[in-house]
This record gives sequence, C-alpha cells and structure tokens, in this order.
Amino acid sequence: MQRSRLSMERLLIAAARRPDCLFAVEEALRAALGQDRFLLAFQPVVSALTSETEYFECLLRMRDPADRLVPCGDFIAVAEQTGLIGLIDRHVLGLAFTALADHPSVRLGFNVSARTACDRQWLRALIGRLRERPEHAARLVVEITETAARDNLVELARFVDALRGAGCRVALDDFGAGYTSLRHLQALNVDIVKIDGAFVRSLLDQKENRIILRHLLGLTRGFGLGTVAECVETAAEAALLRAEGVGYLQGYHLGPPTTEQPWRKKAALSAD
Repeated sequence: MQRSRLSMERLLIAAARRPDCLFAVEEALRAALGQDRFLLAFQPVVSALTSETEYFECLLRMRDPADRLVPCGDFIAVAEQTGLIGLIDRHVLGLAFTALADHPSVRLGFNVSARTACDRQWLRALIGRLRERPEHAARLVVEITETAARDNLVELARFVDALRGAGCRVALDDFGAGYTSLRHLQALNVDIVKIDGAFVRSLLDQKENRIILRHLLGLTRGFGLGTVAECVETAAEAALLRAEGVGYLQGYHLGPPTTEQPWRKKAALSAD
C-alpha cells in the first residue's frame, strides 16, 4: 500500500518501527498544521477539598483526514524527533489564547516541550500576546516537565522567571519521575508541582509509593508550593490523596478530557 493511503494510525505505528516512515508522518503533521486540524481537549484540575475546578489543562489532539481524533501521545515523539514540536507549541499557544479571549472567566494550563522551554522566540511570542491582553496572565498556568531540567537547568530557570515576571503561574510537571527533585525545586521558582501519575496509579497497592508520595509532599510544603496529583482514576485514590494533603486532583475520576468546552456546560447548568 502506498504511504499516501496509509491511515494516520498505521503511519504512527510504522514510524515507531521504521525510520523511513518518519518523513511520511512529518508530512502528515505539517498537513494537519496547515489545515488547522489541531485542537485542544480540556481536563479539569480540581480542589481536593471542595471539588471546584481550579483550571483546565489543555491537552493537544489532532484530527486525521478521516476526522478521527488522534491523542497527543501518539504523535508527540515524532514531532520532537522531526523538529516540528516548536511549530506545534506555537499553535497551542494561539489556541489557548483564543479560548482565554472567548471566555473571560476560564483559567487554562498547557504543557510546553523541553525544546520550547529554552526557546526565546516562543517566550517573546507569549509576552507579546500578554502585552496585548495583560489580563490573561493571571488566568494562565504554563506547565514544564521536570525531565527538561536535566538538559539545561540554568536556561529553564530563566524561562520560569520570565514567565512569572509576566504574571503567569508555572507548574512543574512529572514531578519525582526519577530525577533530582530537590535540586529542581531549589533552582526553579515554580508555583505548582504535579505529582507524576506513576506514583498515583499504584498508591493503593504499593506501600513504597505512599512513602515516596509523603516525601514529595513534604518537599513541596517546605517550599510553599501547590500540588496536583495526576492520573486519579478512582474514588479510593482520590480519598487517599486528600488524606495525605494533596491540594488538587486531576484524572478521569474527576473528569475526562473533552474537546467540548466544559465551562460552557457548567454555565448552562447554573443558568437552569
């Protein structure tokens, strides 16, 4: 079968196994950018105590030519390998600011890649948008991954300081995912840490994970930071995390990602 006739799903599988398929996937991603087929799904980050939504995390999705939604995890590695991640992160920035402008009460967060976290052009683009709409800064959480810190901690620290100087909050994602978390907390002036989902998934079954969680929460309390537990899938996990003192929860138990803007549904229910 010719590459042009392969589905996006099959192309992505092939690219993982065969480097010669990367070019075809890169073409497909460029086409999606050119045809405006990238969009955002929104997942709530809620208070562990009140269940009120603190903000919605923007999760990238792509529509393939057959109008099927492709999750970010299926193509982001190819985007990073081919260098397209910078263009995609710029596109996400535009989508997020459009949503902020259209809905003045909503607060949003989005993740940037390790490459973008050291990209001064992206940072200038963000600050330029905030000069036009300075009120958006207080409603924006920019999430950076802890794994990005291993490559260029000094540059990442400058990036975080610039974001906070512009009025945004900054979250450290994947916190505790096998790296020197204490050093990162000392170097990065973030507002929030997001506890890696790997700890949350096995909290009920593995005593060791609960010990690690308490250690991580002790660090964040010592630094005066907010905490979000990711990948909360059950009521039992949510109850345990509340008891341990996690501030915010995110996961399918609290609400799945949806491409429909969930704050509109909430406003409609309030009006009824």
